[in-house]
Amino acid sequence: MLLVHDERLRGLVDAWLTSVPAGAFTDVLPLLRRTFSAYEAGVRRTLGELARTGRAPSGPVGEGAGAPGFGAGLDERRADAVLPVLRLILEGERV
Repeated sequence: MLLVHDERLRGLVDAWLTSVPAGAFTDVLPLLRRTFSAYEAGVRRTLGELARTGRAPSGPVGEGAGAPGFGAGLDERRADAVLPVLRLILEGERV
């Protein structure tokens, strides 16, 4: 799902994939096939559409946005909301 929603991550995967030399591309295909076959059909369809058009089916990111897929600024209230859960996770790791 990260590939569907994160344009930067899709860009990194695309850059890696397009940098694979032609001679090695067929060696990479089984890895790609195994990876993408594990995704649900709707996710594969959406990723295929994104690869074909270069953008999400819903259209471009709205005005005022920062990096593609992200808001213009930090929402401190939302960021602070994860702290209690993060503390529980990290405290559980110490046990």
